Amino acid sequence: MTGQVQPGGKTHKSFALVFSGGGARGLSHAGVLRALISRGFVPSAIVGVSMGAVAGATYALNDNWFDALVDMDTSGFPATPDFRLPGLVARMRGLRTALLAARDMYFGWGVGAPTESWGRSVLSGLTQGKNLEDGRIPVFVCATDMLTGTRVVFGKGRATDYVYASAALAGILPPLVDGPHVLMDGAYADIAPVDVARATGAEVVIAVDPSQRENAVGPKNGMQAMLRSIEVCQYEHARLRFDQADLVIRPDFGRSIGTLEFGLKRRCIAAGAVATRRIYAEIAELLDPGQPKRPADPLRG
Repeated sequence: MTGQVQPGGKTHKSFALVFSGGGARGLSHAGVLRALISRGFVPSAIVGVSMGAVAGATYALNDNWFDALVDMDTSGFPATPDFRLPGLVARMRGLRTALLAARDMYFGWGVGAPTESWGRSVLSGLTQGKNLEDGRIPVFVCATDMLTGTRVVFGKGRATDYVYASAALAGILPPLVDGPHVLMDGAYADIAPVDVARATGAEVVIAVDPSQRENAVGPKNGMQAMLRSIEVCQYEHARLRFDQADLVIRPDFGRSIGTLEFGLKRRCIAAGAVATRRIYAEIAELLDPGQPKRPADPLRG
């Protein structure tokens, strides 16, 4: 797959994007993608994990993809208790939120389970109710089979279902039962599926890493600690996977942003755009059609 055409008749090497997870920070993928396209760098395929799957599938399936992601309804994401707020009333509200979260996690699938139908509705709107194979470019989403602990890759089928599965955080949302699979967040098995991107035939693979290795604020409750611990456990594996890409774009958010802090989504989107603009020259050099092609790896599902 060669010779992607830019505006003005110019060509560049074909490239696939790998959009990893990161919760709210994963919306930085929208900023990265918009900045690339504004310079005429159009991806030949996208591979997404968790929030990266949301962004990638929305681009592939929705003509109004950027505005759809910017305006995405985040009202149904579960609240996390915040005991930093002053005053007795605020503390009592935090306690109530914490007790409800504990109940939902112990007796059900998690604090987001009551809003599962809302979440599916949001995803259906973002992806226009289409199948993954209907996209303007090939898009693949990755989930984790909780029975086998292995990665499962989907490039066909109803986008709402498989994007949901790719983003279903344990303790937050119920899994998707799909035939022999019990599917949850793809980042558990593989946060950066570079090999899947190479198997699309793209000459270059560019990955986006919205993780935060350091967190200056630190968790203030059990929910925040659980989400942060997942990130910490993934770091070494993530580093090894990202090293397999030809280029990694790492947005700088300027502050600690938690997995569920979707109130900062515009900041995250802007961070992705800024990070991409800063390395336009490096991207242009990488995608120069005069550079040699790197061999593709076989697709492993």
